[in-house]
Amino acid sequence: MPGSMHVCNPYCGRCKPPKEPLLTCPACGTLNDPEQGEFERCRKCGAELPPRILPEPIECLRIGQMCARPCKQGEKPSRIPNATCRYHTPLP
Repeated sequence: MPGSMHVCNPYCGRCKPPKEPLLTCPACGTLNDPEQGEFERCRKCGAELPPRILPEPIECLRIGQMCARPCKQGEKPSRIPNATCRYHTPLP
């Protein structure tokens, strides 16, 4: 086969910020996606969902700023001066 196929895991976090884990409703077992606004009440039965698990903010070594949703690219300094990060998420 020509070339190779790369499949990205959205929960990995090595090349961009990982997705938040899905929240399971304790009442009915429905999976709710916090990135679509489903983090307070279950979209199916309306029961209260468990609290979200948010990543710990870090100082991104790539751009030298604090990042609320860090990816693995910020764990080492960039070789390029004045590097940017398209996934940078400022602290709220």
